[in-house]
Amino acid sequence: SALLPLPAPPVTLLEKLAATKALVQAGASISQLNTVRKHLSAVKGGRLAAAAYPARVVALILSDVIGDPLDVIASGPTVPDTTTFG
Repeated sequence: SALLPLPAPPVTLLEKLAATKALVQAGASISQLNTVRKHLSAVKGGRLAAAAYPARVVALILSDVIGDPLDVIASGPTVPDTTTFG
């Protein structure tokens, strides 16, 4: 997820990095971290696939996340986001 940083405006890259650093320092899990990353991103949480539409997207996914939830791995750039603010 950290290798694909494209903040959603008006969020800046420095703001996104600060949020990520604060979450890591607070002991956030990878799932929690990637949930926030998705909501601050212009491409994660399925937005990369949406931007490619109507092209067909094929994702080759390698996981280091327990349970392999596709929307959590790399913050799910090619799968729908199952999380919400609330």
